[in-house]
Amino acid sequence: MKTGALIVAAGNETDAEAFRPMLPVGDSTVIRRIIITMKQAGIDPVVVVTGKRGDELEKHIAKLRVICLRNEEYGHTQMFDSICMGLEYMEDLCDRVFILPAKFPMFLPVTVRRMMEEEALVVCPVLGGRRGHPILVSNSLIPALTAFKGKFGLRGALEQPQLQGLICEIAVEDEGIILAVDNQDDCTKPAIEGGRIGVHPQIQLGLERNEEFFGPFMAQFLALIDHTGSMQTACRQMHMSYTKGWSMLRTAEKQLGFPFLVTRSGGAEGGFSQLTAQSKEFLSRYLDMEQALRREGKRLFETYFPEYAEGQSGAAADGGRAGKKTAEEKTEREDDHS
Repeated sequence: MKTGALIVAAGNETDAEAFRPMLPVGDSTVIRRIIITMKQAGIDPVVVVTGKRGDELEKHIAKLRVICLRNEEYGHTQMFDSICMGLEYMEDLCDRVFILPAKFPMFLPVTVRRMMEEEALVVCPVLGGRRGHPILVSNSLIPALTAFKGKFGLRGALEQPQLQGLICEIAVEDEGIILAVDNQDDCTKPAIEGGRIGVHPQIQLGLERNEEFFGPFMAQFLALIDHTGSMQTACRQMHMSYTKGWSMLRTAEKQLGFPFLVTRSGGAEGGFSQLTAQSKEFLSRYLDMEQALRREGKRLFETYFPEYAEGQSGAAADGGRAGKKTAEEKTEREDDHS
């Protein structure tokens, strides 16, 4: 089951002077720590909806292998509009989606993995009876969520009558699910200021002859072209130039000896780009091998650096498995879910 993440970092014109996604958290920033935590837990793809200071933010996370969607109307829309934008994009990319605003950077990878063990259509972590972030939603619910026009955003959408009884709450011992970073003062709190990202392995697969010609960046580029049907859109979402995209493609085609794309210029029906059958099959094998390497890398890391591997679990290791319950009644929540 493929699980992705949607991080909403569009902001709005009424935000305080501090730009939450780029506030400092330990040795990182809010947005980078959230992305890295999701990556540590094996989440892919990670989609970030940007808006305010979009160019600056997208450049800040450009090397983290994420997809950036720009909400150009961020100043006149609500957070839920950015959530719907991201969910509509991700509906056929993965089976489930973690959703959270870019202000909760301290949750643990183990909490994410624990939530993924559940088969419920909606999974929400709870600390001391209080719901937190992120929440996990099945893609089967995306049409019902994005069609919602009522109040209270995502919270209201999840409380629709037809969705009652679907939320599975799991108790965790992870304060990060409710620890928000709203302003510069929050960054000085001990739990946030001292929150360094744990040591973890970074396993990447590169293919080369005289030099590398195919790696994670190229794989994401091809996957985006396949999904959007547009090389130009893929370049924009990866924050790179169209010229660089073509250069990468030509280099890979030269090294492998087969074409990667079928393209058609604009016209009455518009232009498009799509992967050739051979390049699609090559990409699939690359991604399968990359996933296998990550699993093996994780096993070797736990063998050779057990002191760091254990440290990643934190207090949430077993997260109160016995505390799970299905919430059929409405529970008071914070506005952060809207």
